[in-house]
Amino acid sequence: MKKKQQPVLFVDGGALFFSHPRLTPNRMETARVTARGIARAMAAMGIEAIGVSPYDLAGGAEFLKKLATEEKLPLLSANLVRTRDNQPLFSPYRIALAGRTRVAFIGLTGPLQKEPESLSLRPWQEILPPLLAKVGSQSDMIVLLSSMPRRINEEIAAKYKTIHIIIQAGQHGGNLAPQNINNTLLCQTSGRGKYLGMLDITWNSSKEWQKSPQQNPAALQSRLDRVIWQMERLKKRYAKEGLTENPHYLRLQKEKKRLENILAELTGNGAGQGQSTCTFSNHFLAMETSLPEDREIRAIVDKTRREVNRINRTIQQQQRQTNEKVLRTFSTMAGGQRCKECHPGQVAFYLRTDHARAWQTLVQRDQQYNPDCIACHVTLPDYSQVKVRDEVLLTSLPARFQNVGCEACHGPSLAHANDPDKVLPKRPKATTCRQCHTAKRDPKFNFTGKKTKIQCPAG
Repeated sequence: MKKKQQPVLFVDGGALFFSHPRLTPNRMETARVTARGIARAMAAMGIEAIGVSPYDLAGGAEFLKKLATEEKLPLLSANLVRTRDNQPLFSPYRIALAGRTRVAFIGLTGPLQKEPESLSLRPWQEILPPLLAKVGSQSDMIVLLSSMPRRINEEIAAKYKTIHIIIQAGQHGGNLAPQNINNTLLCQTSGRGKYLGMLDITWNSSKEWQKSPQQNPAALQSRLDRVIWQMERLKKRYAKEGLTENPHYLRLQKEKKRLENILAELTGNGAGQGQSTCTFSNHFLAMETSLPEDREIRAIVDKTRREVNRINRTIQQQQRQTNEKVLRTFSTMAGGQRCKECHPGQVAFYLRTDHARAWQTLVQRDQQYNPDCIACHVTLPDYSQVKVRDEVLLTSLPARFQNVGCEACHGPSLAHANDPDKVLPKRPKATTCRQCHTAKRDPKFNFTGKKTKIQCPAG
């Protein structure tokens, strides 16, 4: 598919619309608004195929079906069926054109945590054989969009050589370079849109992937040319009789013959009746904030954020309470002003760090009511997500604890403020920072490096 003007097919393996396969009732409305925003952005970008994952069903099967219809999204699942008639809920496959190459995309939904009565999953061993036979006659390449576990995808790859690419989806795991299993490339990109996986393909009628980069005909020819050039240089330096005993020349002569034999096999009697094998190159593009933004997509994202923030504001206002339990929780905390009484130099230094502006970054992005974001932009007595939600800390947070203050790192410190010689604040460790700087949120976080930037001066 890669020639002078390379056609591009934009696809997603699944787990695109929701961050968790099961949602609590109070999060359902905002999650659906976010999903709708994602759907509109994907439609605007011209996505060709989307696999249906268990995560995508978190908002309800009917909601997802309606979303696909309204936004004209090509959602695919061959094994997710309605229980009443055993018919697929979404299209099992679709065929797209990449230049003159017909590419068939098949969706395969992974195991559901709890199957609803209205839906069921047919075994892939049952649905794949006839489907592959059907699409094989209509296409030049077959791509499986699968949210099955990796071990299942590997089993499918080993069993069906006619599947040329498997793009596996999910919320776990990072970027993985393509793995060739029985002529099937098993591919994976890090979840939640942090990266784009880009696979450049040169495809031909052989439908056979090169076994390794060393079998790329172009690369082999380049190496052969290099060997011939080295041999010619030696011929100019030594007499013909001397070359027969020159170990370097003999090694080059042997390498030349080996490369010529491999090239003859690949381009002559090898796969594809005179065709070279198909080749690919892969790289991952990090979705950095420094990248230029598309205005249409930016408008969709901004509108979705504002709507989510509006809903969250309403929910929090309804939940807001000042009960004895919350007051007891915050009663162990001193607050930044109390810290400043004895540590003015340290507080002055803190005010120049990003932690002191953490709340403002939420306000600027209209996310100051988003419970998924707030916890790591404020000062709490405990950062356990379970405790934060159970104790309604975010909706009852006193204003003085907005931003990531002293006690976010040193723990509740009222006892220390009352008796500084007897009670010492805790010293932050890597685990303290990792409560918010998780591998998922901040994969490049380095405790030692960051500590030097935010560590308070001694005194």
